Amino acid sequence: MAGMPNYGARLTDEEYERRIVDLHRGLPPVPTRSQDREVRRRALDLAIDHRLGQDFPRDRREALWAASERVDRSRMRLGLRYLIEALLRPTRRRHAEALTRTLAAEYSKVLSPVEVERFLGVEAGEHPTLPVDLMSREK
Repeated sequence: MAGMPNYGARLTDEEYERRIVDLHRGLPPVPTRSQDREVRRRALDLAIDHRLGQDFPRDRREALWAASERVDRSRMRLGLRYLIEALLRPTRRRHAEALTRTLAAEYSKVLSPVEVERFLGVEAGEHPTLPVDLMSREK
């Protein structure tokens, strides 16, 4: 990808998937709030290592975590809006895509456009969306 800074070696798909499985292995069915937060943080670091590189700067990792936490706090507000909209017209896809756009907007405050492309897997100017197979199940 032209213009992409080199942040060192990236985890392969296989390494990433194995580490994500290992991360979730052994968690209780209903993790505590702190366990959930720790797993989400470590999963974000693994995603960064996989998509951007293992040498991605610590301060920018912290900024991405802060962005993720802001979005997580807004989930309640988005959830309430979803419930109201669901009463009027059921649209789970729109709710999920709104959350995805919110997260992308927060990450865009930290990452350069080319880094956003690599991290979220979108082309320049595109907005991240749900996978087509998931969207086709929702009406």
